[in-house]
Amino acid sequence: MHEYDHKLPHHSPEEGFDDTEPEAAPIWAFTVGSVLVLVLVIWSLQQYFEKVWNDAVYERVLAPTSVQLQDVRNRDEWALTHYQYQEPTKKQVRIPIDRAEELFLKESAAGKTFYPAKPTLPKPETPDAAAPGAAAPGAATPGAATPGAAPGAAPAAAPKAAAKK
Repeated sequence: MHEYDHKLPHHSPEEGFDDTEPEAAPIWAFTVGSVLVLVLVIWSLQQYFEKVWNDAVYERVLAPTSVQLQDVRNRDEWALTHYQYQEPTKKQVRIPIDRAEELFLKESAAGKTFYPAKPTLPKPETPDAAAPGAAAPGAATPGAATPGAAPGAAPAAAPKAAAKK
């Protein structure tokens, strides 16, 4: 026997079908209230997003720089535009960046280099020169069998004169 096998109570036929109309006023009130709450939530989220966005823009872009950062920038600017002894015992002097650029351009125009070396031009490549590592024409390649040799035999040893080259 199933748990739903009990007898269902039958209502009297006088009760019949509820033929009254649903009350429209409470349904409309619920619908209008739900729409208003939805609009209020969307408007609140938009205002919150704009506030957070504007605060972030002000903080990262519009806010004045800190005093410490401005001091560091001023010190660096001064160091790039003034002469100063770095170490008086070694007689090292810092020069302004503009003067250093002028001196470097003069030295490079005169052919002086920073490091002691002779400037060399690369050798022109000739079209008939073999690529490095490539075998010369007619030369046996390593591992290739010589004609008349037994299969699997080791290649013949190169002459000593050719090995010295």
